[in-house]
Amino acid sequence: MNRQLFLAFCQRILQKVGSWFARSFQKILEFWEYNPSYLICSIIYYVLSSVLLGGTVWNFLGVLLIYVIALTIAFSELGEKLLRLMNHVRPLETKRETDYILPLFQEVYSHAKEKYSYLDEIELCMIDNMTVNAMAIGKRTIAVTKGAMETFSEEELKAVLAHEVAHILHGDTLASLYAIVGNGIFTVYILINRFFLFLLDLIDSSASRRRNIFSLILTFTRFIFETMIYLFSFLMQIAMSANSRISEYRADKFAYDIGYDSDMIEALYLLEKISLGDNSTIIQKMIASHPRITLRINRLEWIDEQREKYHSLTP
Repeated sequence: MNRQLFLAFCQRILQKVGSWFARSFQKILEFWEYNPSYLICSIIYYVLSSVLLGGTVWNFLGVLLIYVIALTIAFSELGEKLLRLMNHVRPLETKRETDYILPLFQEVYSHAKEKYSYLDEIELCMIDNMTVNAMAIGKRTIAVTKGAMETFSEEELKAVLAHEVAHILHGDTLASLYAIVGNGIFTVYILINRFFLFLLDLIDSSASRRRNIFSLILTFTRFIFETMIYLFSFLMQIAMSANSRISEYRADKFAYDIGYDSDMIEALYLLEKISLGDNSTIIQKMIASHPRITLRINRLEWIDEQREKYHSLTP
C-alpha cells in the first residue's frame, strides 16, 4: 500500500512538472515568434558557449539542455518571483497603500480592459524606496515605489500606472525574464564550467611544466571565443536597450490613448524636473533602457498638436 501511495505521489509530481514545463516552453515559443531577434541571439550565444566549453557532440547536447531549462525557469512563476526578489518587490500591506493607490490602479486597469479585453490579471505591489519610479515585472506584476506614491498627484500616478500596464499588455517585460533570469542562469552555468576548465588547465600546465605549440593554439583559440562572447553580449545589450526605448514610447502612447493624455505629459515633466540631467557618455546612451525624458515629452506633445489640428479641421 505504501509503495502504491509513493508511486501515485511520484506520478502526480511528474505530471505537475511536465505541465509546468509545457506551459513555460509554450511561452518561450510564443516569445520567439514575436521576437525572432532574440532567438537568433540565443542560437549564437549557445553555439559560442558550447564551443568554448569543448565543442563535442555531448557538450553541445548538455549545454542545450541547460539552456532550455534556464529559459523554462525564466518563463515560469519562479522566474517572476526571482525578478520580484531582485527588485525588492512586496505585496500591498498597509491600509494607506490599499485605500489610496489600489483604487487608482483598479480604475486604470478597468479603462485598459475596456479597450483590450484580453488583458490578463495584474497584481499591484510596492517597493520600499523613495526614488520616484514604477516598473512592470514578468507577466503580471506592477510595482510602485513609495517615492512615486508620495510625489505624483493622483492623476499623474494613474498615467504612470497606465504606462506600466502597457508594458504587461505588449509583453515588453518578457524580455527581462528572458535576459535577466534565463540568460542569467545560463551565464552562471557557463562561468562555473569555465572556472573548472581553468583549474584543470592550470593543474595540467603545472604538472607538465612546459607548453607545446598545440596548447598555445588552444589557449589562443579560447581567448578569441571568450572575446567574441563578451563582444556579442555587449551587442545583444545594445539591441535589447534599443528595443526597450521603443517600448517606452509605445507605453507612453498607450497611457495617452486610454485617457491619461495631459496627465502622462505632466508626469514626464515632473520626472524631468527632478532628474539629474543627462551627462551620460555615448556608450551609456547606447545601452540606456529609457529614452531621454525630453524626447518622450516632445513625442507626446507632437501627438497632442496633431490631434488639435485634426479637431480644428473637423466640422
